Amino acid sequence: MQQYLLRRLLQMVPVFIGITFITFLMISLAPGDPVVSLFPPEVLDRVDLDLLRDQLGLNDPLPTQYVRMMGRFFSGELVSFAERRPAIDLIFARLFPTLLFSGLAIVCALIIGLPVAIISALKPYSLFDNVSTVSVLTGLSLPQFWIALILVLIFSERLRILPSSGIRPISASSYDPIEMFPYLIMPTFVLVIGLLPSVVRYSRSSMIDVLSQDYVRTAFAKGLANRTVWVRHALRNAILPVVTLVGAIFPLLLGGAVVVETIFGIPGIGRLAVRSAQVRDLPVILSLNIFTAVLILFSNMITDVLYTTLDPRIRLG
Repeated sequence: MQQYLLRRLLQMVPVFIGITFITFLMISLAPGDPVVSLFPPEVLDRVDLDLLRDQLGLNDPLPTQYVRMMGRFFSGELVSFAERRPAIDLIFARLFPTLLFSGLAIVCALIIGLPVAIISALKPYSLFDNVSTVSVLTGLSLPQFWIALILVLIFSERLRILPSSGIRPISASSYDPIEMFPYLIMPTFVLVIGLLPSVVRYSRSSMIDVLSQDYVRTAFAKGLANRTVWVRHALRNAILPVVTLVGAIFPLLLGGAVVVETIFGIPGIGRLAVRSAQVRDLPVILSLNIFTAVLILFSNMITDVLYTTLDPRIRLG
């Protein structure tokens, strides 16, 4: 195990360098001037743009900019052009709201999706299976922004029972779960609707495949209780694709919940990414991409380790 983890960490180094360099290159070659985006149009004629570009290092060759930005990122000194604060501080300041409702959405999707998938697999092509399939495919077809706007219209504008934006009351000075609960309902629901189709479809297909295996039929032939066979023999093996799915989705949710955070006014990472892209804040955009890339790399490694825990037949070589 230790040798495997060490080898994976070493393999991550060139992948990480490639991701960061390609990200930096795409950001730097994108049209637009980051310096111009920092000021309102009416004051641009009073600003020495060339001097400011030189101070920010934007006149240097691209390889020099890349090496300098990466060095400052690892030292925590990569400063946002717009906020004049370390980019990593901006990310961590907005990490908790995104982590909270994204993690809650995944937990709710698993709690709802796994039982639905198991029942559908045990009774394939039944009325329940057909209804659940149509329901999850409908949820997959509906755009998230449309669902979010409909929820705001109904529960915030018409019924006035849920807040339309934010993560906590304006007067709150701490993250109190009781105060935050009404603010989390609609954003979490929107993400759950997007996650459920994948959870149900992957789990159902995997469960049906496992139930047809010889060792499951042997367990039934031994006279074991149905629940024991379903849980201990079938579900444990059928859950493996779901582990892969969660491992791939979770980092993307943290780095890309853009639509939900923008519509519901949540001060999270997704909203920070949108604002940084609008003003061409290169240090923040680069830091966000690095942060997401690291999450994905480590998530894949953790998923492989979980495979060995759920299935002892798998060995990490």
